[in-house]
Amino acid sequence: MASLLKRLMMWTLLGMIGATGAHAQEEDEAPATEKSGEESTKTKKKKKKGPPLYYASLGLGKTLPEGFYRIRSVNRFATGDSGYDADGKKENFGYDLTANVNAIAIEYGMSDRFSFLLLAPYISKNNIAFNKKKFRDSNRYNTAVGQYTALFKARLAAGLQAQGLCTGAACATQVDALIANNATLPASTLTLPTGETATIPAAPAQNTLALLPELVTNAATPADGAVGLGDVDFGITYSFVSTRTNVFALGFGVRMPFGKFEDVPAAQRPTGEGMIQLGIRMNYDYHPWAPLWLSFQNQTEIMVVEGRRKKSSLLDPNQLNQGDPTSDAAIAVGSDGEGNTQTVSRKGMGQVGTFRADLGLAKLTSVLQPMAVEASLNYELAAPEFTGDTETNPGEQRYSYAMGFKFDGLGLDRPYPAYIRVLRETFISGKNVPLATDNFTIEFAFYESF
Repeated sequence: MASLLKRLMMWTLLGMIGATGAHAQEEDEAPATEKSGEESTKTKKKKKKGPPLYYASLGLGKTLPEGFYRIRSVNRFATGDSGYDADGKKENFGYDLTANVNAIAIEYGMSDRFSFLLLAPYISKNNIAFNKKKFRDSNRYNTAVGQYTALFKARLAAGLQAQGLCTGAACATQVDALIANNATLPASTLTLPTGETATIPAAPAQNTLALLPELVTNAATPADGAVGLGDVDFGITYSFVSTRTNVFALGFGVRMPFGKFEDVPAAQRPTGEGMIQLGIRMNYDYHPWAPLWLSFQNQTEIMVVEGRRKKSSLLDPNQLNQGDPTSDAAIAVGSDGEGNTQTVSRKGMGQVGTFRADLGLAKLTSVLQPMAVEASLNYELAAPEFTGDTETNPGEQRYSYAMGFKFDGLGLDRPYPAYIRVLRETFISGKNVPLATDNFTIEFAFYESF
């Protein structure tokens, strides 16, 4: 769950969903028509003009007008209690997340087509409750217990062979017989892949094996997570096409590792990802009707500088590892042979995107001019994650839908340059997801010219 908090944020490298720009206005007026004949020409009377209608809807690729700035406060509240395995099967691993992420975004229009963004998120709450029973009912737990049991049996077999009591496969068979007969096993030391050692006291075989589930559970038990500044985004967006019906914009951004990462133990979940990442974003907006914007946005993310992170203890995941994972004993039981400080990286390209419809409600009645509703389908296809040369996640796949509402002060009789936006995002499905979240977002914005 090292990158969990990043997944909680709706914003990505080049800004949060929805850039700013001039909103559509339309005069409530019927066009004049003419009819010709041999004797006379009749012209229909124009309908009486009404006040211009304002629409609070907007596409995703619009840039700020030159000299204008916008300040946004985005507050996200996330909850989740289930993950998804490599086959897309939903499973409860015993974790129950409650997290709050608050962000400040500052945007500035350097020209009518060119905008700049600075985004700084702050993680104010990062808590996970742990249900031991649900964890022990999961496949993840059973797999880990199986690995620890295999390590323990291998250690016993090696001890028997060192005493000259057996050789080769016969030692494994003898260990199985000792366990089946619940024989009293001598005290032993179990070496873990971190290089740490766990002392196993002398006891009947079944009692000894019963200690292994506690080792697995302790290694998986979370704590209150780290809080503080997250990774900071800098981005620019340029609008190549900006007509009444079509907007096409490209952006470029960089995410800098300002968040806590390298020294944060696994149980506490860091606030950053430790890597420098670049992003290229494409926006296309179609405006078929004055109240309605249909938008597609895709962002390609690429890691350019890998991060570094210290290994955590398997005996106490609230502590960094003090064992030697480069020792022969650690390598023999599954260590990657690398030291306690490892590289963390993503190889390949990740994709993050959305299909969105944003509808202003002014057509229904002028009273609703400040209001708009939106709906979107969202996806995230992350690049595979590696610790050192070992793949730790083949790439998370996340799919969700969101519905939202906006109240825009520019639609009031006395316009005010600010808005409030509320959004609810619901997870649909995914693969390789350690913890899926549903999110509730409240956004406040103020914009003005210098």
